[in-house]
Parts: sequence; C-alpha cells; structure tokens
Amino acid sequence: IEVMTGYRAVESMRNPVMEATSPSDFWGRRWNVAVHGALKRGVFKPVRKFSSSFVAALMAFIASGLFHEYLVHLTGMYNKEPRVADDIFCKALNTDYKPQLGSNMAFFVWNGVIMVVEKLLGRNRVMQSFGSTLPRFMVVFLTIMTALPLAHWFGNPYIKQGLLCDFQEGYFFVTKIA
Repeated sequence: IEVMTGYRAVESMRNPVMEATSPSDFWGRRWNVAVHGALKRGVFKPVRKFSSSFVAALMAFIASGLFHEYLVHLTGMYNKEPRVADDIFCKALNTDYKPQLGSNMAFFVWNGVIMVVEKLLGRNRVMQSFGSTLPRFMVVFLTIMTALPLAHWFGNPYIKQGLLCDFQEGYFFVTKIA
C-alpha cells in the first residue's frame, strides 16, 4: 500500500492479549491504536488542560463507552429481517432481542477506574517492587484478568443481536462440521 499510495499502513492492534504488561499498556499502546489516538487528541488532552490526568483518562473511557453504546444502538435497536439460523453462531439468534443499553458504558468505566487505580498504586514503592518480581506470564495474566471477568458486559449486546451472523456474510468463519 505504501508503494502505491505513498501512505504507510499503521498497525491497529499490537498483540494486546499476549504482550500487555499493564492495563495502561493494553489500552494505551496495544489495543485499537487508531481509536486511542483519536480519544487522546479529542478527549484526554483537552480535559487534561483543565483537570488531572486521572480525570482526563476517565473522561476518555467514558467517551469510548458512549461511542460503543451508540454502536450497540445502531446495530441492535432496529428491527432486522428474520434470517435462517443454520450456523453455529446463529443458532441461538433471537431476532426480537433488544440490547440492554449501559453495559458497554459500564465496561469502559470499569477499565478507566482500573487504569486510575493502576497509576495510583504504581506510585507506591512496595507495588513497584512487587510488580518487578513477578514472572512475565503472571503480569500478562493479571493484566488480562482486569478486563476479562467483565468482558461479557462489552460482548453480549453484539453477540446476542447477531453481529457474528452479520459478519459471516462478509468474512469466513471456521466452524465445526459434525
């Protein structure tokens, strides 16, 4: 692409699940880098001019939550044409499903609070020494466990309204035959 257009493609995801060393590393440097840049320029920096970095980080996560709530609304709040549920992803599809708004916002607010707590604890010398003595796999595991237990708050509205079924129309999915 770069040779033909003169533009360099930017890597959007930087292996966040297996290489993130903290929640701020996961959200700030590895997960959806393009959206991170937009939220940093559009929310974090303007809020930071008038408030603390903690408030600015929370506001960026709230903005992300609002954006995702809007996506849930657009993709799930309107009646869809009935479809044949003949696939592993579509078997439990309920075309009458109306997502409960607020779960995406709760997920992002939770992660914003986790990042603020991480920054506050990171100032503590005991926590710094504790974190530096853990093996890397434990650091990655603990980082994932800050978001994974509540990931259903994020994913359920999309899954239950059949977003994976919609993706099947444009992307290949590998599924078990028998």
